[in-house]
Order: sequence, then structure tokens, then C-alpha cells
Amino acid sequence: MTREKKERFDQTSQTDGKTLPPKRKSSQKESGKHLWSGIAASLILLASAGCVIGTEEPPEAPQAPEAGSTDSPNSPTPDLEDGEFETIVSSTSTATDIGSDLQIDINALERLENDLLRLRISITNNSSDSFNVGYGLANDFGWQTASNISLVDDVNQKRYLSQSLNDGSCFCDTLSGPIESGETETLWVIFPGDQGNLDRVTVTTPMTAPFFDIPINDVPESVENNNLDEAQILDLTLISDSIDEDQTGRTESGDEVSIILSSDVLFETNDSDLSDESQEILKQVAQEIDDASSSVVSIDGYADNTGDDSINAPLSEERANSVESALANLITRQGVTFEVEGHGSAAPIADNNTEEGRERNRRVSVTFEK
Repeated sequence: MTREKKERFDQTSQTDGKTLPPKRKSSQKESGKHLWSGIAASLILLASAGCVIGTEEPPEAPQAPEAGSTDSPNSPTPDLEDGEFETIVSSTSTATDIGSDLQIDINALERLENDLLRLRISITNNSSDSFNVGYGLANDFGWQTASNISLVDDVNQKRYLSQSLNDGSCFCDTLSGPIESGETETLWVIFPGDQGNLDRVTVTTPMTAPFFDIPINDVPESVENNNLDEAQILDLTLISDSIDEDQTGRTESGDEVSIILSSDVLFETNDSDLSDESQEILKQVAQEIDDASSSVVSIDGYADNTGDDSINAPLSEERANSVESALANLITRQGVTFEVEGHGSAAPIADNNTEEGRERNRRVSVTFEK
């Protein structure tokens, strides 16, 4: 039995006679191979990590725009017969309270004629109870959507976030409620265009391992909307064993790992609020901590010698606290505690007489046992 979805396509949407993604029953297929090789693959694995998703609904879930409004670019998604909508690859959940009983299929990734990308997925509940996806696949403005799925171009080191409307809502489909036992629901989500430059990407979700090498197919359809927000295509920052390029890297000494994060990557000048670009790298740090055995994580903030420590010391501590707060929300392993300290301009690791040296000294280090 399929469920009625909320209409979210604008009345100006054009499909040239084609239907939008249907609801259908899906069959389980073999999960894609998890080829964790190279830096890009490491990034994708780490970016997919998430907290365990429950089924409780928040007190005030965001409301989707009414069908046909100028801010809701959707049209109905009629049913097709089983088998008419191909599944490219399947995976089961790694981060929900029903575990592998939740199956997510990638059905299609399409380049539309107006250069937007449309991802179609199916979600199957193989458990004995109904399951509420809630925010499991969504960001803060996308209750019951797939707005927190992203596309990773590991060749050019770019990450495509889902397209938003100018009111902050997701340009995507919305589930009408929980998925009943044994049922399948479909969702679609729009991404910024790639200007025809990509043949395939990796699809990352908060609930599953990454889906590698998903092909992009050109389709003779378009969806028009005059209320699109600015496209979010982010540069990926990788943690490597070298700190030469962006002053961010990792070192190991015996059983201890120390990850050095450049303050210039994490923060704006003289600010302790984490930047948008910092989220990707902190997800990687959190995954390393999840994979380690240590129960104590030390977070230390440092500054260069510009100015004096009446300013540098509290700023370095505030920045360390910001990193601690973010990691506490990202780490899924229980029993991890933090020791946080700001050191101001003490303990430089490079020459403060050069700009490059001062840049290296502006840092936050995260240290823990393997």
C-alpha cells in the first residue's frame, strides 16, 4: 500500500509528458560494494556517519508549503506497476533503531534539462512495526524529507548539498507520515546543477554507508522555480597525514593520535563560531574517535603571537569549546568525555615571525588514544 504525499512541485513545473518518481514496492537487492580506497573514499565513509535515529516526532515539526503555492515546486507522483522503476543499488541502515530492517534504494540520479540534478530514492520498512523517518535523512528544515543527503564529486573534491528554496525549505518530496511495516515509500530531492561536468558521483546519507559510482542520466524534463536559494557546492577539506597544504592533518605517536585543525579552516578571523566548511572535517574527526577505543579526548586551542594573551587565551579556549560541542553531537560511541583547554600563544609549532608560521600556530588539536 502506498501513501499519499504532500504536493510540493510548483504549478510551472514542466515534465514534457513524463511523470515524476512513482511509488512502488521494491525488492531487496545486493548492497553496493564498499570500496574504501583512497582519500576520497575515506572522506565519503566519514561523511556518512550519523547518530542513531529514533522514531519520536519533535514537538513542532516544520510544515510543508501548500500544494500549488509559489514556494512549493512539486506535482503529484502517480503509481506505476512494480518493476517499472529500476533500483540501481540498495543498502540497509547503519544508524537507526531498526537497523538492517530499514532498506534504502537509489532509483535514479537525473540531470534535468535546466541543469538541476534530481535524485530518486526508495525506503522500505522490513521491520514488524511502523517507522518514522523524521529527521533521519533531513536537515533542520526538512522533516520527513531526504534533504540531508548529499552528492560527492570525489574527482574535483566537491560536495553538493540539496537545493533549498529562498525560505530555507527543501526543494524535495515529503513523506506524509510513518512507513508501515512491509511498505515502500519513494522520495526525490533536487540538487544544484553540475553544468554537465559529471558522469557519476557518490551519494552519502546519514542512515547508510555511501553509495559509490552512481551514474547521472540526462532526461528530457525540467522543473522550474523562481524561488531557488543560492546553490551550496562546498570544497571538501580532507584530513591527511600531511599538514603542508591547508595546515590541517594528523600525526600518530605510539598509541596516540593527534589531529591538528587549522583555525583558519574552522573559524573566521577573531571568531569562535564554527564555519560551514568546518562541518565536513569535524565529521571525519568524530568518525576517527568513534573508531578508536579511548574514553577521553583532549581538545586544545592555540593562537599565534599577534596581540596579547588577554585576547588570545580566551579566544583559543572558546574555539576549543566550540569544537568540543560539535564533536559531542557527532560522536555516536558512548562514554566519551572531553578535556578542553585554551593555551593562547603558548607552545607554537612554527615560527611566529612569518605569516605561514603564524597560520600553523592558529590551531585546535584533538588528541586521543587509538
